[in-house]
Amino acid sequence: MTGPATEDTPRWLQPWSLDEGSDRARSLFAQEFGGEPGTVVSAPGRITVIGDHTDYSRGLALATVTAHRTFVAARRRDDEAIRVVNAQGDALRGPGRRWEGTLSSLEPGDQGWPSRPAGIVWALTERGYPATGLDIAIDSCLPSRAGLGSAASVIAAVGLACEAAWGLALDNEEGTIELAEAGWEAESAFVGFPGGRLDSHAVLRCREGGAALLDFATAPPTVTHYPWYFGDYGLRLLVIDTGSRRPDWAEAYARRSRDSAQAAAALGVPSLRDLATSGDALARVASLADDTLRRRAHHIVTEDERVRETIAALGGLGPAHDRFSEIGTLMLESHRSLRADYDASTPELDLAVDTAFGAGALGARLAGAGFGGCAVALARSTAVPAVADEVDAMLFAKGFARPQFLLV
Repeated sequence: MTGPATEDTPRWLQPWSLDEGSDRARSLFAQEFGGEPGTVVSAPGRITVIGDHTDYSRGLALATVTAHRTFVAARRRDDEAIRVVNAQGDALRGPGRRWEGTLSSLEPGDQGWPSRPAGIVWALTERGYPATGLDIAIDSCLPSRAGLGSAASVIAAVGLACEAAWGLALDNEEGTIELAEAGWEAESAFVGFPGGRLDSHAVLRCREGGAALLDFATAPPTVTHYPWYFGDYGLRLLVIDTGSRRPDWAEAYARRSRDSAQAAAALGVPSLRDLATSGDALARVASLADDTLRRRAHHIVTEDERVRETIAALGGLGPAHDRFSEIGTLMLESHRSLRADYDASTPELDLAVDTAFGAGALGARLAGAGFGGCAVALARSTAVPAVADEVDAMLFAKGFARPQFLLV
């Protein structure tokens, strides 16, 4: 898995070490702005083990973070200028690698990648924090548009840089929650993307090597940390980035959010999470006359239950093999629900999930918003190379783009 990739082997995307990522951000900063940055920080990506499209219905999600991170080098300025360079900018939607603006000219609106760093600066100033101009350099080994929270990772890393450069004293648990809420506002109010709070809170509040249960019944959500146990029993999470995404994925996501709200309204509850506490949730969901709303509600109600069952299996007392096999089965059920009830899968994702399971993974599912992007498989460490080989070969044989692979 660590050797050089060839045309006949899967492509493994290795994470940068903290030192390497920091050095890359420093180098980019010196190249663009000269001198040394005042601070260098980073934020990880997010991988949802189970519990997608539940956050905007006040539901549950189980998440962890990637070793792949976004690195930001920044320096405070004495004026209002905001200058940002993004090493990946030429490959992203926006004005290329570099963008410039001012604090007083920041206006909500999606203008591609610069809207994320600009959005968190705006959100913090809207919350009343004293701000000055900044020079910001961004570099990342986290793939974008893969369903791994890359936008939230950029927002979080720039937010951490603002905290350090401006001396906001948010380097504690309450401050982390404040930054996560500001990050959600940057995405929802500034960029205008109607997402929930999962990404912004996961990238800042999850712990590497552990699982975090995010409960969105409250705003901000509560987070409960759990030991991961996977590594102790020779298991790994294998991320399969299909490298494709529907061009209308953002609008498709927004429609699902609206569907969820409409289903709750039709059932007379504030959110579908409130329905789940009624004791007859599935019967009430089945009573919905509209097929689309019925299927959307069915996914959310059953996905919340799958999160609860996964948590129970993680901390259960039975044989480890049985507990982890149960988690794998729950992942497969989640994928089927996202495919059939939420229409969020793609042929590439379905093939990746089915092939991974057939090649020996305990379970697999699409992860993130869907409509393309990545799948995640739970597999024994010894089986990971064979699972990756089979997925790579099958996607290639069916004429799809060759995937790349990450290990969590």
